[in-house]
Amino acid sequence: MSRKCFFIIFSFLLLFCWSESLLAQPVLNGKGAVLLDAQSGQVLFAKNKDEKLPPASITKILTAIMAIESGKLDKIVTVSANPPLLEGTRVYLEEGEKVSLYNLVLASIVHSGNDAALAIAEYLGGTEEKFAEMMNKKARELGAVNSNFVNAHGLTVEGHYTTAYDIALIARYAMNNSTFREVVNTKVVDWQGKAWQTRLINKNELLWSYEGANGVKTGYTTEAKCTLVASAAREGQAYVAAVLGSQGKEIWVDAQKLLDYGFKNYQTVQLARPQEVVATLDFTAKKKLQLMAEQGLVLSLPQVGNKNVESRLFLQPLGKSVAKGQVVGKMIYTVNGKDVGSVNLLAQEQVKAWGLLDIFMYSLAGIYLVQILWRLGREWRKRKKRKNLFAPSRSPRYYQEY
Repeated sequence: MSRKCFFIIFSFLLLFCWSESLLAQPVLNGKGAVLLDAQSGQVLFAKNKDEKLPPASITKILTAIMAIESGKLDKIVTVSANPPLLEGTRVYLEEGEKVSLYNLVLASIVHSGNDAALAIAEYLGGTEEKFAEMMNKKARELGAVNSNFVNAHGLTVEGHYTTAYDIALIARYAMNNSTFREVVNTKVVDWQGKAWQTRLINKNELLWSYEGANGVKTGYTTEAKCTLVASAAREGQAYVAAVLGSQGKEIWVDAQKLLDYGFKNYQTVQLARPQEVVATLDFTAKKKLQLMAEQGLVLSLPQVGNKNVESRLFLQPLGKSVAKGQVVGKMIYTVNGKDVGSVNLLAQEQVKAWGLLDIFMYSLAGIYLVQILWRLGREWRKRKKRKNLFAPSRSPRYYQEY
């Protein structure tokens, strides 16, 4: 069976002359930092991105998304004796106080309430230790393999650490959840607690000062210093920046430098769209099979430069038949020779080979059709014969008498 591909490799050049070294790298105060394309997950800038550092309250990013994904935001949580004993930033929960899980998430993100985060952990995990196990399991599922979480709030304890890359990875995942985006973009919350009624102001200053800022979380302890995960989106571009171990106001400068670096130097390019036909195969001598992308793929490319973008098609072994929607291969995209992403390819329609049963059924139908035509032909001949038999004849006498 011939399966010549009409579209095995394609490439296109985006104009300008570019070298990655020409992009001015930001100089940061923080110990560890990373900038991710929020859509593709590309690392666009890194400084000690895998160094294990104390995260402080950006820990609550993972706590919040786990609470949201539990599906229990409308449930009422009864606060135990433990949350009121925590130090640091609090919303002054009292033992026995009843608060919805959603309000605890708001308090832990907007105000960075440590007591609210612990109340979440005890409600979802039973104990803080059990919830920490759940956090680590979730982190590893997301690819954050260089982190270890011991508590839900981020107060410094031995063995509690993350990396700039890991926490950015977790935040990027969380920002795909609409409820999480709503929470981290909330600037003000009217808090009506049992012991404390006030207006909670989001500690993320970028929400007020940086164009397109839409999240996510701040942090500080003496050991961790200032930490921040920031996100922003403008005109189709979206980035997640993480900075750990920065000093005072420098944390805001560092985050803005990273986000500016993304917006000023990169552009978002759509390499594939969901359900878009990206390749055509000669499946048989007479049948072409169109392959469509299962999911979309976007990529950040430098705004100036010579970018050689190529794609390579890899097919799975195919049988004589292909079902509609079947995964038949993968399209891998490269930029300047480096793999940057891939999409699964699906068969746009069914292609079915003729088996013995198909041949038998079609042969049977053919025989039946021949029989019908033969019977119709015989019936037509009989009718014609009868018509000729009973037709009036004109004798010679008739013509003579006339």
